[in-house]
Amino acid sequence: MLESLAQTSVQPSVQPFGPVLRRSAANTAIHRQQVHLPVELKDRVISRLKAMREQRWVSRLWAGDATLWTGTDEDQWTGWVNPAQQQAIMRRYLGMCARLRDGLYEHAVLIGMGGASVGAQVLQSALGSSPGGLKLHVLDSIDPDQVQALERRLPLDKCLYIVASKSGTTMESTLLARHFYQRARAALGESAGRHFCAITDLDTPLQKMAEELGYAAVFTGDSQIGGRYSVLSPFGLVPLALMGHDPMAYLNQASVARNQCGPRAPMDKNPGAILGAVLGEAALSGRDKVTIWTDPKLACFGDWLEQLIAESTGKHGRGMIPVTQEPETEVHRYPSDRLFVILRRGPAMKRQTEQLRAAGHAVIDIEVGEGALLAQEFYRWQFATAVAGSILEINPFDQPDVEASKVRTRQVLAAPIVQPAGVSLGSLVVDIGEHADLGDWLRAHPADYFSLLAYLPSNDDTRAWLTHWQGRLRDMYGAAATSGYGPRYLHASGQLHKGGPAGGSYLFIGRHDCHGNELGRCQSAQAQADIAELRARGRHCAAVWFTGSVATGLRDLAQLLESALGVDAPVESNAALAH
Repeated sequence: MLESLAQTSVQPSVQPFGPVLRRSAANTAIHRQQVHLPVELKDRVISRLKAMREQRWVSRLWAGDATLWTGTDEDQWTGWVNPAQQQAIMRRYLGMCARLRDGLYEHAVLIGMGGASVGAQVLQSALGSSPGGLKLHVLDSIDPDQVQALERRLPLDKCLYIVASKSGTTMESTLLARHFYQRARAALGESAGRHFCAITDLDTPLQKMAEELGYAAVFTGDSQIGGRYSVLSPFGLVPLALMGHDPMAYLNQASVARNQCGPRAPMDKNPGAILGAVLGEAALSGRDKVTIWTDPKLACFGDWLEQLIAESTGKHGRGMIPVTQEPETEVHRYPSDRLFVILRRGPAMKRQTEQLRAAGHAVIDIEVGEGALLAQEFYRWQFATAVAGSILEINPFDQPDVEASKVRTRQVLAAPIVQPAGVSLGSLVVDIGEHADLGDWLRAHPADYFSLLAYLPSNDDTRAWLTHWQGRLRDMYGAAATSGYGPRYLHASGQLHKGGPAGGSYLFIGRHDCHGNELGRCQSAQAQADIAELRARGRHCAAVWFTGSVATGLRDLAQLLESALGVDAPVESNAALAH
């Protein structure tokens, strides 16, 4: 009961709510969730849960009552609330997926951005393919090197290309679909269309293109489910079926979570409502850096959470800043603006939870189930994010600031090609605006958080470099540090950067000349456009462009950053980070 929670003694300064619910042997309850909060935040959450109960928040959310949020169009975007409605849709598609699995293909390449692909990427990473299923590869980048690396790795005639876009107009997906279709047409002739299928909403330009080019299949989604809430719809379930898994089992588990988050569940036993109340109240009290630590097999789930939380809440100067991939440090070094989320399998990460709790941090500890039970986690977080949006008094289903960078991108592409501006420093071109050097830029604006935005190929070398520098910047300035790949982050944290809290410092990293083909030119235009839009909004931005190889650029940028931080680092260590 809420009253019993309110009477809980305070020993020590961080108190647990949970366990909220434990899974029964029959899998009739959602996986366990424990919440450990400092006293002042715990009191706020208890008060919020009481108000939510009195104001019938859960019933209103289930009913799609737009007045729970801003009273605009939220009622048009709550199709995700009842995942069982997707069962009839998926039954129609099971036979189509079986035919595609048993046909010409060994690999499925999912082409999509943001919510159209990241949920499927979680499923691929956590589950892999069943025997007889296609091997799924997700391509959410137009970086020419990354595209070419995938082309070299996979035989074209054994690939099924899945083009996924809710609107059917996503620029990157359209470019990639055209690129791969032209390659297939040149190699396979008139049968090229048989190597493509589409996932999109009804009557979109993508559906029309798929029909004209003879795609093997078109799967239509639910127009009342937005992209970042779409993993339990055809956008996540069709790739799941193509990998050889049973989407009905996932929908059944999502329905278990729905029932536990429903109006019949007591408010102090509703995992989604409690989680949402913690997220929202933590953000309002300044603990807005949602720091996500996961079991290695769940690392991609952090990426899915990033786009869900950032794009849903980062608007009107408010929002939560998800922090993923940041290396761990001693718990006492984290400031009080953090809310930690531990997503684990088994007891392996309990040590981190106990250390954070003992240090007085706010911690959400969730044990994530195996297999189809992962669907419960998707639903829990979607429900919680919708609740947090109400607490923040925003619409969690729109993205009002995303279009601005798209408009600027189209303007850059329509103009003559211009190389990014900046000062040449060896293999680097550095754009720091009016600042004297990169160190001056770093010191000029005390960051609430840093974000490293790399318009580079996503691979192990780049990931290691970004992770290292997230840790270095955090340790030097005491601020959270995030990272993302362009243009992928535009469909995840891009809304937050432009519409959320104004305290971020954004360092763009890319190649000075990436105009070798249409994909490269578009990628460069997107980087320039986002820098211009952020600066127009008064955001603190710098950019470093590589004139040579990526490896050389990362090495030289590491040296430049070390110098900016006042450290004379040996060249060897920086070179090692770049390789």
